[in-house]
Amino acid sequence: MELLNMITIHLAATLDQPMEDLGRLRATCMVRRRVYYSLLCLLVDVGNTEASLLTGIPDFFRGYQPSLDQLSHAAAGRLNVAAYLYALTLYRNASGTADDDMAKMYIRRLEGEEGKAGSGSIGKKMLHNLVCRECREDVVYLVVRILWNNVALPPTPGRGELPCDGGGCGFPNGWGGDTLFCNEDCRLRHELAVFEQRIVD
Repeated sequence: MELLNMITIHLAATLDQPMEDLGRLRATCMVRRRVYYSLLCLLVDVGNTEASLLTGIPDFFRGYQPSLDQLSHAAAGRLNVAAYLYALTLYRNASGTADDDMAKMYIRRLEGEEGKAGSGSIGKKMLHNLVCRECREDVVYLVVRILWNNVALPPTPGRGELPCDGGGCGFPNGWGGDTLFCNEDCRLRHELAVFEQRIVD
């Protein structure tokens, strides 16, 4: 908003006919916005994963009935940021074991643990969230940028707090901010809580 005010002030101070020129600028911006959305729709139609992500964010966060269709296409296209957001939304919706398992699979794939476990914990090894943290920052940036801080999370059924099975879960590991978890549910609950806090703030 500050940038828009600075542009308006600069134009009003330097133009000979500021009102007419501002009107033309507004019309130009509207045309460019229409062209952008038309191009985005065409890219979605040909299966572009980045375009699916960019349209999937407003579909989920602003839709009357939130849809995960475009996010699922982007996640299936191995786009890490989309896979992270899709996993969180699947886990958040708490719609069943199949969705939970799919969310865990996407997070395992992000963290390079693919094929190492099915459900629950991965042996005695603690799980980390190094790649998840990077994806979280990118997703928060995208959601805020696309929705202009007008983020309203759709209502969700309560998942409840499940007790942690292991000790030392959820504590930072070293200087990088990586966090260790005893199982996949703890990791997903942590990521979901931090993501929702960042989005709403």
